Amino acid sequence: MTGRRAAASFTRAATVGKEWIDYNGHMADFAYAIAFSETVTAYMDAIGLDAACRAATGSTLYTLDMRTGYLRECHEGDALSLTLHVLEADAKRLHAYLEMHNAAGTLLAWNEQVLLHVSQAGGQPKAAAFPAEVAALLALAVSDSAEILPLPHIERRIGLSRS
Repeated sequence: MTGRRAAASFTRAATVGKEWIDYNGHMADFAYAIAFSETVTAYMDAIGLDAACRAATGSTLYTLDMRTGYLRECHEGDALSLTLHVLEADAKRLHAYLEMHNAAGTLLAWNEQVLLHVSQAGGQPKAAAFPAEVAALLALAVSDSAEILPLPHIERRIGLSRS
């Protein structure tokens, strides 16, 4: 993992494929989850929790909680930019905030996740501390992400207002 670096944010590109389009002619809700999940996997690769690490250690990330806010529609062929920020991390967990923008820079959706580092060695999944180098990268990413806080929409409780 030497030479890896945590940045204030991690960004990857994607394109809305035909298989992501629903009967309404726009990107389906499941496709947003796939796009955000693939971004988390790409981030894992960037910080050293890649396929080689997973094979060697039997460890990975499990999603404990996830919430998505849908703001604008996406259509087949649209170019997307997905950005991940690490808001918090402790010895075993990380709190990630992701945004999806179109080519014009318009925010299309946001996603919030809490992920748990898990060891699957021995056949029974068990929470495990991040490797030291990964923990150090996450700590840097947390300090770099402080500039985007607060995020009022992720502080809001989900539900119907009673007026």
